[in-house]
Order: sequence, then structure tokens, then C-alpha cells
Amino acid sequence: MTKTTANTLIMTLGNELLSGQTVNTNANYIAKEMTRIGFSVLKIITIPDLEKIVSLEIKNSLSAGTYRVIIITGGLGPTWDDSTSNFLAKALNVPSKLNSNALEIVTKRYKELYDQGLVETSNITPARKKMAFLPEGTNTIYNPVGTAPGIVYNDPIHNTTIFCLPGVPKEMKAMFSIIIPELRGICEQEESFHFETEFITFFTDESLLAPFLMKIREKFDVWIKSLPKSYQEEENIQLIISSKGKTQEEAKTLVLRARDYLSELITKEKSMEN
Repeated sequence: MTKTTANTLIMTLGNELLSGQTVNTNANYIAKEMTRIGFSVLKIITIPDLEKIVSLEIKNSLSAGTYRVIIITGGLGPTWDDSTSNFLAKALNVPSKLNSNALEIVTKRYKELYDQGLVETSNITPARKKMAFLPEGTNTIYNPVGTAPGIVYNDPIHNTTIFCLPGVPKEMKAMFSIIIPELRGICEQEESFHFETEFITFFTDESLLAPFLMKIREKFDVWIKSLPKSYQEEENIQLIISSKGKTQEEAKTLVLRARDYLSELITKEKSMEN
């Protein structure tokens, strides 16, 4: 693949994810969106809400210098187990302080919810105020759906940006849409663009298709994923052909050339059989 420094780590927090109680749809959604924007997702991990594990993972991921962006979901709410902000502060070795922007967001959101009759009071209780304590040196991301602000941290030493988003899928998606312009800007800086296309073959046996895919990989710097069904279904195998480039046009041209060459090879094979 084209070399890129637009690498991403997706970190989802929550004991409920590890126990299987909650399906981890956040990781799937973020991975798809980050790839579409132009990032290379190198790792997706799910870890429990434990300070030592989360803080160490963040610290090690930063020091590795591998990731341009780290996205963390979960643990931003008002309950005792929502401690992502503290975990991040620990990893960065900075104090957690009351953030005026975060407090403004929390206050505004509870006022809106109270006016809509969705909460009994708009008072900023200790549990609500807790969500406004952020690691020193971080900034907020507005939450248009829930109440907990997101967190963004830019590490100039390792050239890494950390985004902390809520674990509730509806909130996460709304806040993710807010940071998309910044994510696109990072990809433009790193000259990383993604393009993919689908291709339906006449093969129903993946082992017969494999030699053709090897020829494509030898000739083109693309990634090919075959999506076979079970033998009983006997459906034509679908392929996803993708690549990255320094421009969107470069990535698109490479993928389409690979697709056309593959089509040519398969068509030739089919005509020989007939």
C-alpha cells in the first residue's frame, strides 16, 4: 500500500463490551468512516474501565509515534465509572481541572433538556459538574445530542491528535460528524486519500479466484478483499478493491486500473473455457 502517516487507533472502553452485554457497533462505524476519509486503521482494541490499563494504553500508544489520530469512545458521562477524562489526565501526566467551555456546554445542554421537559431540573449537580472536569491542555467537542462534552488533545511532540467521544452510539455519531472537517484536514496534510470499488466475479469458489488476485497484487499496489458466501449458497464472489494515494484521483486511478485488469484476466479465462 501507499505509505502514509495517517494511521489510526480506535480504542473502545467498557466492561459491558467485554462481557458481550453490549455489541460494539462504535468500533465498526468509526473504522468505516475513518477509512472512507483516508486514514489507515491499524488497530482496534476494547479495554475495561480501569485506570491502570486505559492510562497505560494511551501513554504507550502516544510514545510509539505510530498513530496520527487516536479515537477513544466511552466513559464521559456523570456516573462513577465514567472516568475517561481522568484516565487521559493520568496518561498525559497533567491535572484534571474544571474547564469553562465544558461547563458552559453542560449547563446549556441541561437547560435545553429542562426546557423540553426531559429532565426535572437544570441545576448543575456534582454529578453533572463532573463532566466539565477535563485534563489540563485539552479542548472540548460540543455534544448536540447528550450532555457530556467530548475531549480533543493535540500532542505536538508525537504529532498525534486524541479525540474522546461518548459511548452512546447516537451521541458518538453526532459528535463524530463535528470532527470530520478536522479529520479531513489531517488527511490532506498527510496526503492520504482513500478510494474503493466493488467488483462481482463469476467465481463461486474462492480457491479458483485466488491466482487472479495474486496477479493483481503483483502488478498493482492495491488491497483486495474477497467476500465469499458458503458453498451451499453458490453466489458469485464479490470483491472490494481499495487503495490510498497522495490525491483522491491518484487512489481512484490505481483502483480502477486494477479492477479493469482483473476483469480482463477473468474474461480471458472464461472465453478459454468456452
